[in-house]
Amino acid sequence: MVNNSDHTDDEEIMASWYAYAADEPGFVGYWLGLLRERQSVTADEQANEFGTDEVVFHRLQAMPLPREQALARDAHRIAECCHLKNPIAFVQAMILARSLELGADRPAVQEFYQAAFDEEELE
Repeated sequence: MVNNSDHTDDEEIMASWYAYAADEPGFVGYWLGLLRERQSVTADEQANEFGTDEVVFHRLQAMPLPREQALARDAHRIAECCHLKNPIAFVQAMILARSLELGADRPAVQEFYQAAFDEEELE
């Protein structure tokens, strides 16, 4: 006999995990958040673009990020796993988010190199 309260507890635990992971670096939700901020769209608009509902969108955001060396392939597998109706939009979003993240890291790298050149000029 199945106890419905156990099922509800499991759903609450998973919902809690999805909410936590969605905001953490290393998970899809982190990159999607970067895109939402940059594109000025809501989570609902993003979910609609990928062709999914709110429940699946929460699960999607808790997925680990695609590997850098297999970004498009991994993103497509994630989209398939979550049964997104528009997997190509998700793959494109992951590629764009990775580019944005690399761009965000670039100024720090440029400052490091500039500091190294400034130090050489002082010698």
